[in-house]
Amino acid sequence: VRVWDVGTGEALGPPMQPPSGLAPGVTPPQQPGSRSMAALMLKGHEKEVLAVAVTGDGGRAVSGSVDGTVRMWDVSSGEQVSKCEGHTDWVMGVAVTPNGSLAASCGRDATVRLWTLSGREVLKIAHTGEVVSVALSPDGGRVVSAQGKQVLIWDGNSGKSLKALSKHTGVVRAVAVSPGGDKVVSGSQDMTVIVWDLHRMAHERTFEGHQGV
Repeated sequence: VRVWDVGTGEALGPPMQPPSGLAPGVTPPQQPGSRSMAALMLKGHEKEVLAVAVTGDGGRAVSGSVDGTVRMWDVSSGEQVSKCEGHTDWVMGVAVTPNGSLAASCGRDATVRLWTLSGREVLKIAHTGEVVSVALSPDGGRVVSAQGKQVLIWDGNSGKSLKALSKHTGVVRAVAVSPGGDKVVSGSQDMTVIVWDLHRMAHERTFEGHQGV
């Protein structure tokens, strides 16, 4: 994991590594008497969970799974609020607006779908191939998706295609939108991170430094 200064393009320190002697993804053992980091486990999916997102206030969580469903959760109680069915294959990415008014999901069925947190589908955006990541602008007015080597920008109200951003030379695996809604960031198998200006829908800066996919 690397942290970058968006203004200068400089890496802030060396890559983050797991504690010595632990493989990536392995949690250090809890010390006797220490408080567990796992406060609540949300159960309901029938297969592996591939993506999660949380609202700005931490009150709601959204998850997407190999079981083809998107589920909304009350983080305080651990209760499932809604189960969204519509995808016909794996759900590979989810996103949610900071205020929790809108969620998005994407998957192997070549669609992006928008949902209310009560579980109602409000928009389906068809793609030409599997979509591995999705992001929303803070007001939900823009949808960003990753398909192949492109970052795609869509109108969040109509589903109209606004722009296909092409600069990566490898498959785009992750996209995110800044809290201010003016930047899009994408990460690719080409080992680069690109910052895009969402208003101009244009390339702004490329970060290089990762040594693998």
